[in-house]
Amino acid sequence: MAVGSAARAQETADDPRAGPPGPDLRDRNVLLLDLSKSMLAPLPEPDATSRERQKIEVARTAVYRILQDAAKSGTPFGLVTFTETVRVPVPLGTIHRDHLPFIENLISLLTPSGRSAIWDALAAGADLLRAGEQGVRGNLVLVTDGWDNASNRFTAQPTEPTPSAHPKADLVPYLLPSGSQLNVRVLGIGNGAERDKGVDAGQMNGLLERLRARAAEIGATSVFTFQEVTTGSQLFAQMVQAFLDVGYGDDLPAAEELHPEDLARTAATAAKALKDPTAHETVGRLHIGPVPASSPSSTVVSPEVEVGVVATNAGTPAYLKDRYGPVGEVVEAYLAGEYDTAAALLARSASVLPAVTRSYWEARIRFAQNDAPGAARALLVAWAEAEKLPSESRAQVQRRLALLQAKLQHDTATEALVRFLDDTEHRLEGTKPAIRELLRTLLGELMELRGTYQLTRLAGEGDLQDAAQKHEEAVEVVFGRLQDARLELAGSGPVVDGTLDFIEICLAEMR
Repeated sequence: MAVGSAARAQETADDPRAGPPGPDLRDRNVLLLDLSKSMLAPLPEPDATSRERQKIEVARTAVYRILQDAAKSGTPFGLVTFTETVRVPVPLGTIHRDHLPFIENLISLLTPSGRSAIWDALAAGADLLRAGEQGVRGNLVLVTDGWDNASNRFTAQPTEPTPSAHPKADLVPYLLPSGSQLNVRVLGIGNGAERDKGVDAGQMNGLLERLRARAAEIGATSVFTFQEVTTGSQLFAQMVQAFLDVGYGDDLPAAEELHPEDLARTAATAAKALKDPTAHETVGRLHIGPVPASSPSSTVVSPEVEVGVVATNAGTPAYLKDRYGPVGEVVEAYLAGEYDTAAALLARSASVLPAVTRSYWEARIRFAQNDAPGAARALLVAWAEAEKLPSESRAQVQRRLALLQAKLQHDTATEALVRFLDDTEHRLEGTKPAIRELLRTLLGELMELRGTYQLTRLAGEGDLQDAAQKHEEAVEVVFGRLQDARLELAGSGPVVDGTLDFIEICLAEMR
């Protein structure tokens, strides 16, 4: 949940009044942990041989791991627990290694009981992150397995009737006063289709929708996500992942870090994949553009669906097996260069891994073993499985597959294009939804120009001039929208500017 340090450093450098850089108030993390009685229930595991553990037992183990990392990194951390009562067993601050045994002993004594005051707990977490006139700044991670049934100070539904003697305050403006920069991640344990059988996804998504609207209103580039977990390994992995940053896919310098000449070279190379669909057919498999209207704006994606997991040049991240379960073991062996071991672990875990994840890693391992035909066969299966995924999660997985496909085919043009698109997608997660949608639309229209460009190559002698004119008209339409976007998005930051420059260079190459 960390914010890009390079962008923050540039903000300071651009301000002549700025003194020495101090701690960034956005790099502060608070965990909100549900201690209601239902947290005593066990969580299943996909592997029948694994022991079921209580939700609270899994959560405690994750908190120990998070505390260890906080002590190592020096990142401020705080813990709020809640039943009907909200408590702060670990105030927000730097965790010192010498204090870890005392804090961990305190965590071990946390015992679930009673009901859940979720909204009051969120308000308490925001209080820890409150920074005067700068509003609420930092990251809140809420872990809960139920419904709000005990808050007496706040409500997430301002129209909810309350006794006149005890009116509840609206939670949303309390979390996001003017000037705030708050990210909220909700990890919901279980399926709440039936009351008291798991987290209330509808209630949570409703809150996050109101938070998004409020963030847009005050101009905050905040991120609000909800994810459902149903096994102990998922709960542990997602709790730890919320506080530890691990790269996904193959790293590429961010748009704001590319020198204009580097950006121009990248765009010119990528444009080759747009200009020749027959030689770069992988690009045609990608969906680029806004999320379909039928897709929920806050999606619930299984954590195992992410097939990239780590960068090939990122080394071995800490706690890989704990965070990603069976696929984490595969990746650990892969990164160590033990490809036969990775293949054996993958075969052993085949029954518990999603088909797209299994096929992707089989392709990646076979490619590393110089078995190009075997890698191509496995990747073909992965593409077919990716088509079965929900549209809101398909695009990210397809980009992972496209990168590997480009490597298999030594297709540097497609690789340059997909890497830039993938990096841009990740970098835009912290921007306003309207900005993301506008840029996705422009990128989608850029991709569609492949069709009209191809017509200029396929048209007969008599039709060539007509096809070229239609393509030029299509390019001009997108170019006009690009210029409108520049005016509308002026001052939105280097990622947005870099993306618009990339699109403009590609358009120039396609004329």
